[in-house]
Amino acid sequence: MLTSTVTIGLAGIQLQPQRAAVGVVIDTAIVSELTGVSDAIKDLPPELRSGVLARHEVRSEDALSQSLSAQRANLAVAERERASEIAAHDQRAAWLIALALFNTFATAIGAISLLDAYRVKHKPNEPARP
Repeated sequence: MLTSTVTIGLAGIQLQPQRAAVGVVIDTAIVSELTGVSDAIKDLPPELRSGVLARHEVRSEDALSQSLSAQRANLAVAERERASEIAAHDQRAAWLIALALFNTFATAIGAISLLDAYRVKHKPNEPARP
């Protein structure tokens, strides 16, 4: 009974949304965009760079570089959190499988015991032998 309750609780926890994935997706998109802007600016002539920077609301190439470095750091943190979340999820999944197997085994043994008890109780009377 206890293992069934734990299994149900653990299954509920497994179904919770994985929040760290959102941070990784958002930070990846930001780093990608900033990398694209940075690469594009490097390919432009110096006189056109300030216009592109202004269009992306960046003060200077140094500010863009600092922003890109900060976003890469945020992405690294988000990726570590996601890896930790995945490891915990995998560990809970292993426990869930083990508990489910135990519950299946216990249910099968219980069913066999009940069937055996039923057979003993409802066994036809054998005639007495002389």
